[in-house]
Amino acid sequence: MASRIAVTRDADFIVKAYATSFGFTVQQTEAYVGKVGLENFYIADHEDMPAAVFALIATGHWFGGRAVPACNIAHVAILPEYRGLGLADAILEDAGAIAASRGALVTTLFASTRPVYRRGGYELAGSEIVYEAETSELYKIKEKYHCRQLTLPAALPTLASIHERQCVEEAGNLQRSAAQWSLLLAWPDPPTSIYVFHEDEDVAYVIIDTSNPECMIIRDWAALSGRAARCILRFLGTFSTVYPRVRWHGSAQDKLVFAMPDKGWRLVHQEEFLMRVLSARDALLARGYNSVTEQVTLEIMKGDQVETLSLSIENGTPYCRTHEAGLPIVKIASEHLATLYSGFRSASFLARAGWINGDRDGVMACDRIFSGPPPWVGEHF
Repeated sequence: MASRIAVTRDADFIVKAYATSFGFTVQQTEAYVGKVGLENFYIADHEDMPAAVFALIATGHWFGGRAVPACNIAHVAILPEYRGLGLADAILEDAGAIAASRGALVTTLFASTRPVYRRGGYELAGSEIVYEAETSELYKIKEKYHCRQLTLPAALPTLASIHERQCVEEAGNLQRSAAQWSLLLAWPDPPTSIYVFHEDEDVAYVIIDTSNPECMIIRDWAALSGRAARCILRFLGTFSTVYPRVRWHGSAQDKLVFAMPDKGWRLVHQEEFLMRVLSARDALLARGYNSVTEQVTLEIMKGDQVETLSLSIENGTPYCRTHEAGLPIVKIASEHLATLYSGFRSASFLARAGWINGDRDGVMACDRIFSGPPPWVGEHF
């Protein structure tokens, strides 16, 4: 089986596959494909018949202040009559090869069933978390703010600029492509309104969807300071007489939760995304590092093969050599590398779990090298 780029004649098949797998209507599928671009969809044929479809969206994931080139594997749909034939394994191999040919160093996805994707070399790498709060609690916040409402498409450059400034300080966040911004701002429907807050360095934005009278949905937001986060919360509190609750995506160390004056909030959903590192050496060189000076040798095992890489961080700049004698050594399976690489789990944690082996100096070096905020994403892809 080999996957091929979708063409116009595949449109009816994609509609059928997404209706069967996700319950999408014809209109939803057509709108989704239109926003992502048909050229980003791939068809997996079985015995010369289309059996599955998936999207491959070019992006980047931010780690240590740098965006690592990536592809999101999204909406994998296999027709029921072709399930159980091993197509998922073949699709993952194809997707990885295609992503690499497009310059990606990692691929990421949300898994409907994790064992299948773990078999393909994927492992947990970050979180999608959804919080909810009572708007009446937010109204108690005493914070003056100035905001202005923006409209699309003029708002996009401002939003993208603030989003990127936030990503530099976070981990895991997407470097959004035009397709991802298009999905966020227009699929399945456009947001109700967009507001930007700006006073010196206290910069923020919030994109609101008020289509649900029971809960106001924050489709996207960013806050570059604690005061900016409080401004967002105070602003959302002004809707308390109309919307009893508000819901947003956030991180494990969430700025809005931290700025809450009292309880009044809860975590309503948490799910992890998975990652596969396509090229260990190139991916290690592509991400940023908080560690000033550190050295370790990684022995990355894949079956009977071992890739030995000596990683040096000098003044925050990474250097990767094939092997350098005398450095502490850490051994890790290739499928587990993503969890360490993203900082989703520390080397110490993984050593206790038996996922990596190494002396104390090597494990502690990896702790420092891959330290940073907990990785998260604000969208489900």
